[in-house]
Amino acid sequence: MTPNLKNRWLIALSAVALHLCIGSVYAYSVMVKPLESLHGWGKTDISTAFSLAIVFLGLSAAFLGKVVEQRGPRFSGRLSSLFWSLGLIGTGLAVKWQSLYMLYLSYGII
Repeated sequence: MTPNLKNRWLIALSAVALHLCIGSVYAYSVMVKPLESLHGWGKTDISTAFSLAIVFLGLSAAFLGKVVEQRGPRFSGRLSSLFWSLGLIGTGLAVKWQSLYMLYLSYGII
């Protein structure tokens, strides 16, 4: 296998992985009922985190497009992966610590 062919597959797999991370925001509906029953949070309170996530997803795409142009897709992919991981870890901690505002910050904003 030539190095170019191997590199193209790695790029394609990386792009698929990043798009799966972006699409994971839509799996939020699975978490609503467990969060309602586990912590007693209202559906409106929980849905606010999803609304924040969608707003910041759009804003990051709009305003960080220049980063992709200036620094390249590898840098922006790593940066995106870092923030996605931090947001996921923070969301888990928010649920564990029963902190609605931390859920807003980690799931919604980060």
